[in-house]
Amino acid sequence: MELSESKISVAETVEFIKTCIDRRKSSVPAGRRVRRSVVQSQVNPTKELDALMLGDALVGYGNNMTLENMTIMENLMSMAILEANASFPDGKNTHEWYEEFIQCLESLGCFVPDSGYTRYSESSVRVDLDLVIKDIVKGIIDGVKAGFPAATVLGAVVDTTIDGLKQDDKTINLFHSQAKTFDGARLSVIPCEQLSNGLLIASAASIKQSGSSNEGGVLFVNWRASAREFFRGKSFLTFNPARYETFRQEIEEYLGQYRKEALSKRFSRRKRG
Repeated sequence: MELSESKISVAETVEFIKTCIDRRKSSVPAGRRVRRSVVQSQVNPTKELDALMLGDALVGYGNNMTLENMTIMENLMSMAILEANASFPDGKNTHEWYEEFIQCLESLGCFVPDSGYTRYSESSVRVDLDLVIKDIVKGIIDGVKAGFPAATVLGAVVDTTIDGLKQDDKTINLFHSQAKTFDGARLSVIPCEQLSNGLLIASAASIKQSGSSNEGGVLFVNWRASAREFFRGKSFLTFNPARYETFRQEIEEYLGQYRKEALSKRFSRRKRG
């Protein structure tokens, strides 16, 4: 399907990852590098732990995702987040951070037919952040479903990811502390799903809420903002997992050193009875 084809060749992706590896190795003293044996002890995706925190981002996997494809999508997102963090640390330059994140995903072979970063208009006096995120995801889906109707499945995945987070007190408190900044909040939700033809699809809904005051509470539960300025990043992407095997060694070498910096916690996105 032409819509889902990346213009980046596999050779270009391999060269990109090798360049990132060399750059990060040269910027970190050898004595401070994380040993691979430590990082490899991290928990892998499971059907029970089908959502995770990558810093201030939530990733949720749909019901059709295989464990292998969960790992593939997680590794792509982890590298993009790490590269964006390296370029724009400490939660600053949110717009530039988001552009670096998307550019890295494209360099890894993701096709991104829809992407943007704009001011988010919200007329309500008080705003629940989960409704803001769900509204952005709806906008992403509406923007691409004419050419890619399968994107509608991402709406359900983002709902269950946020709902699952709300039911896990330890994880939501950790996420709250990760996503809060000195002047508001910066967070992303990334629902992912696997189509019947094997293609992986995802959307990234990101917001930056500016303002030093809020009405208290915890993000996505009872944390409300009022009279603030919101900015949003939104994108839809596809990835053909058949490409991954050709650069698996390179991306795992990169993540073997630095993945621990991104992976915070896994949790279940499915409602518990």
